[in-house]
Amino acid sequence: LVDALKAGKIAGAGLDVFEHEPKVNPGLLELNNAVLIPHLGSATVETRAAMADIAATNALAILAGAQAPNLVTS
Repeated sequence: LVDALKAGKIAGAGLDVFEHEPKVNPGLLELNNAVLIPHLGSATVETRAAMADIAATNALAILAGAQAPNLVTS
């Protein structure tokens, strides 16, 4: 990405997630055509409310002895 931004193959990038978090590729920090923010993509009232609803739904399912609808396994 850094090389593509430097070469102009990509005009610009806005990022709130990074490949090796919490580290940020130092090349990105030097670019004027990259905007870097820490996980603010979900920082809207609507999104945070939806996230809370999902968490509550999962918790209630587990407390009722059921599997969480949004179960993630590794």
